[in-house]
Amino acid sequence: MMKGSVPKTALWLLALLVLFPFLCWLLFAPAAVGELSLLDEGPGIAMVPPEVRAEAEALAAELFGSGPGQGAFVDGLLDVYAAAVDKDFILIFNSGGSGKRKIGPEWGSIYQGIESELTAAGYATLSTIYTRTPEGLLHTIKETSEMFHSYPSKAEPLAAEIDFLTENIEGIHVILLGESSGGIFNLEVMRHLQANPQVYSIETGVPFYYYAPVPGRSLVINDNGVEPDAFSSGDFWAIVRSNLIYIPTYRPEEGHLLYFLRAPGHIYTWDHCGVRAQVAMFLYDNF
Repeated sequence: MMKGSVPKTALWLLALLVLFPFLCWLLFAPAAVGELSLLDEGPGIAMVPPEVRAEAEALAAELFGSGPGQGAFVDGLLDVYAAAVDKDFILIFNSGGSGKRKIGPEWGSIYQGIESELTAAGYATLSTIYTRTPEGLLHTIKETSEMFHSYPSKAEPLAAEIDFLTENIEGIHVILLGESSGGIFNLEVMRHLQANPQVYSIETGVPFYYYAPVPGRSLVINDNGVEPDAFSSGDFWAIVRSNLIYIPTYRPEEGHLLYFLRAPGHIYTWDHCGVRAQVAMFLYDNF
């Protein structure tokens, strides 16, 4: 061995020591609590009863312990509460991918279709969105780990918020809406809420690697009625074939993974024959 060289074993041990705290955090630390928020500006929280605020603060303390974030969590939850007190339904959307605050035009059409169906039936709805993942690379890595393990720590906080809303607003119903990985998340939230008959869910394009049985009061659509969903069925050859002869680009009329990678059939709109009819029948049968 040359003078002054470092043995490979020592380098491996050094790398392990450097990576060990990150691996422990990735495997064992709880994920950041997501954010439930209104799509449009609400009435504010000035008129929230003191006992409801106290209950929200107790829930925040349970979820966050002594860590930061309690104030923002309480304000966000009470914003939704204040806006929902005179409504019949709260719609909560979870996006695919890493779960950022976004609704694409495709699922936006389904969201609007559901609102229209409920409005036509005489119901008042409140539109909200759930942001699963804060900004930052580490949070995105943690989201990926959670997703492939069926959200062991991320699903329960939203379930607790929904229980809070249904317990404090008489007669309110909640419908979880989700696409792709957001569908996995919602189905796991539903498992925590099987004893709460006021909660339902509608999902599209749930990924092929999620094998758990569909919980009650849930509709899962994995075929838009026009083209089989290659990502939900695990048809990797269809995905590869659809990307071989194209320059990677984003086309809103096509299903995508990671924004640029085409996934045939992994797109759902209200006008798709496999979507509108199933969703409308689900709403009709339940409400």
